[in-house]
Amino acid sequence: MTFSPTRTLLLLALAILGLAIAALWMAELVFVWLLACAALVLFVGADVLLLPRRDDLLLERKLPAESGIGGEVELVLTLTNQGSRAIKGRLWDVLPAALEGSREPIAFGIAPQGSAQAALKYTVQDRGQYALDHATFEARGPLNLMRRVIRLSAKAGLLGIPGVELLHSNRLILAAMRDADAGVNRARGVGRGGEFESLAPYVPGDPPQSVDWKAYARTGQLSVRRYEPERRRHVMLCCDAGRLMGGRVGGLRKVDHALASLARLAAASLQRGDLVGLMIFDQSVRVLIPPRAAAGQLARIIRASLEVKPGHGETAFTPAFVAMGHALSRRALVVIATDFDNEAQGWELQRNIAAVRKRHAVVVCSVRDPVYQATVENEVNDVNDAYRQLAALTLLEERSEILHRIQQGGVHTIDAEPEEIAAPLLNLYGRIINSGSL
Repeated sequence: MTFSPTRTLLLLALAILGLAIAALWMAELVFVWLLACAALVLFVGADVLLLPRRDDLLLERKLPAESGIGGEVELVLTLTNQGSRAIKGRLWDVLPAALEGSREPIAFGIAPQGSAQAALKYTVQDRGQYALDHATFEARGPLNLMRRVIRLSAKAGLLGIPGVELLHSNRLILAAMRDADAGVNRARGVGRGGEFESLAPYVPGDPPQSVDWKAYARTGQLSVRRYEPERRRHVMLCCDAGRLMGGRVGGLRKVDHALASLARLAAASLQRGDLVGLMIFDQSVRVLIPPRAAAGQLARIIRASLEVKPGHGETAFTPAFVAMGHALSRRALVVIATDFDNEAQGWELQRNIAAVRKRHAVVVCSVRDPVYQATVENEVNDVNDAYRQLAALTLLEERSEILHRIQQGGVHTIDAEPEEIAAPLLNLYGRIINSGSL
């Protein structure tokens, strides 16, 4: 606790100083000056005695334990006056930088043995674990001459996790399922692979390899085996957390946008009975969860991102995909969310994906920074604008060329801005599982 004068006291002190200067020329003012000094000292002492003590104040914080990135949380502050005199003042809350919202002081006026509340809205801007503890209350005396700064403690915690809202809302999981089902048209096929469904009479045009010769030996009639796409597929979600994915779009990091979209895909896949895993990597593998369908796998996947801190190094695809290969025991759908801004990175990505494609079905989600398109659409007013536009066009052309080469290798691609990834990704997942390629 510290004491300090208010502006009112400083103005009164200046007035008394002026009175003292005037008393140098007018002796009869000396008595008035001494009386003013004595009165001021008396009033200041009384104001100090009437200021609240730390034990008179109790602060409580209430806020959700978890929030998705970009989600809004309500912070409720309750200040209780446990003393016998009214308290007035202002409260400054000490908040982490990841909470975007007002930092203005909150005015309180509390009757004896009473309490007051303030509710404020904040947006969670970054993934991580945040501890809230101290706040500072500035109490003013009843005469408004002195103030006391009191440090109050009210512990609370908040976890910012991409996609965590899925764990608390069946409605969001069902919405992800609907987006995935938009790409599914459950059609049975002949000789397409997957789960055996039934035998059917052979008709001209059916592939010869689909004929069930054992059934022919028993019945004397040609029959073919019909399949439907396998229901328990392996899905591996891979998220690049390197330098480029750490850039912000709309206030949020691209990696957090990508993790939130992958969380929706994980929820839909697990709901359909698939085995889902997660890998987060940058210069090395930060998180590797093998595909499982066990209870709690969605929570394990979503909460795993807390272990990964934003980095500034370039992404190393080769060691990440080697580690992923060891974790996959069978053919899987591999979904990779990444970004690249030059030809060299694109070639490394293309080379590694070609190796993964030999065994797995692959989807590449290219998380495009909207600044490129915005730069292209801006008016050109000077030579600097022209150079910026040329650079943006060059980067977009390189990205398009790299994605085209990846597509030619039999890989599914999505090139979208961070906020627009989830829906096309879920729709593409539905089309892939319906194709029977897994």
